[in-house]
Amino acid sequence: MENVFEITVGYGHQLQPFEVKDSSNLKGVRSKFDVFRKGLLVLTVEPDGDYLRTCKNPGGLDKETINQVIDKIEAHYL
Repeated sequence: MENVFEITVGYGHQLQPFEVKDSSNLKGVRSKFDVFRKGLLVLTVEPDGDYLRTCKNPGGLDKETINQVIDKIEAHYL
Protein backbone atom coordinates (compact mmCIF):
# COMPACT_ATOMS: atom_id res chain seq x y z
CA MET A 1 0.00 0.00 0.00
CA GLU A 2 1.42 3.41 -0.98
CA ASN A 3 0.33 6.83 0.11
CA VAL A 4 1.75 10.02 -1.42
CA PHE A 5 1.38 13.43 0.20
CA GLU A 6 2.98 16.86 -0.12
CA ILE A 7 4.82 18.89 2.52
CA THR A 8 6.49 22.29 2.51
CA VAL A 9 9.46 23.19 4.68
CA GLY A 10 11.60 26.29 5.15
CA TYR A 11 10.90 29.87 6.05
CA GLY A 12 9.77 32.95 4.17
CA HIS A 13 11.07 33.05 0.61
CA GLN A 14 13.00 29.80 1.10
CA LEU A 15 9.98 27.48 1.19
CA GLN A 16 10.65 24.13 -0.46
CA PRO A 17 7.89 21.73 -1.58
CA PHE A 18 8.47 17.97 -1.33
CA GLU A 19 6.45 14.88 -2.20
CA VAL A 20 6.56 12.04 0.33
CA LYS A 21 5.82 8.43 -0.61
CA ASP A 22 4.83 6.28 2.36
CA SER A 23 5.68 2.64 1.64
CA SER A 24 3.68 0.69 4.21
CA ASN A 25 3.36 -3.06 4.21
CA LEU A 26 0.00 -4.84 3.97
CA LYS A 27 -0.55 -4.66 7.74
CA GLY A 28 -0.12 -0.88 7.70
CA VAL A 29 3.26 -0.96 9.42
CA ARG A 30 5.41 1.89 8.13
CA SER A 31 8.57 0.60 6.50
CA LYS A 32 10.07 3.77 4.99
CA PHE A 33 9.36 7.14 3.48
CA ASP A 34 10.89 8.30 0.20
CA VAL A 35 11.07 12.08 -0.20
CA PHE A 36 11.15 13.65 -3.67
CA ARG A 37 11.73 17.18 -4.98
CA LYS A 38 10.74 17.86 -8.57
CA GLY A 39 10.43 14.11 -9.17
CA LEU A 40 13.94 13.26 -7.93
CA LEU A 41 14.61 11.19 -4.79
CA VAL A 42 16.35 13.44 -2.25
CA LEU A 43 15.89 11.63 1.08
CA THR A 44 14.84 8.27 2.52
CA VAL A 45 13.84 7.90 6.17
CA GLU A 46 12.61 4.94 8.17
CA PRO A 47 11.14 4.31 11.62
CA ASP A 48 13.59 3.80 14.46
CA GLY A 49 11.44 3.14 17.52
CA ASP A 50 9.14 6.13 18.01
CA TYR A 51 11.15 8.36 15.68
CA LEU A 52 12.28 8.54 12.07
CA ARG A 53 15.93 8.35 11.05
CA THR A 54 17.73 9.16 7.82
CA CYS A 55 18.68 6.18 5.65
CA LYS A 56 19.87 7.92 2.49
CA ASN A 57 20.40 11.54 1.54
CA PRO A 58 21.11 11.51 -2.21
CA GLY A 59 19.87 15.11 -2.48
CA GLY A 60 22.51 16.38 -0.06
CA LEU A 61 19.91 18.07 2.15
CA ASP A 62 21.26 19.99 5.13
CA LYS A 63 20.49 18.85 8.68
CA GLU A 64 17.93 21.62 9.33
CA THR A 65 15.94 20.72 6.19
CA ILE A 66 16.07 17.01 7.07
CA ASN A 67 14.78 17.75 10.59
CA GLN A 68 11.93 19.86 9.18
CA VAL A 69 11.00 17.12 6.70
CA ILE A 70 10.99 14.49 9.45
CA ASP A 71 8.90 16.74 11.73
CA LYS A 72 6.33 17.24 8.94
CA ILE A 73 6.14 13.50 8.19
CA GLU A 74 5.69 12.68 11.90
CA ALA A 75 3.01 15.39 12.23
CA HIS A 76 1.16 13.97 9.23
CA TYR A 77 0.62 10.72 11.14
CA LEU A 78 -0.30 12.08 14.61
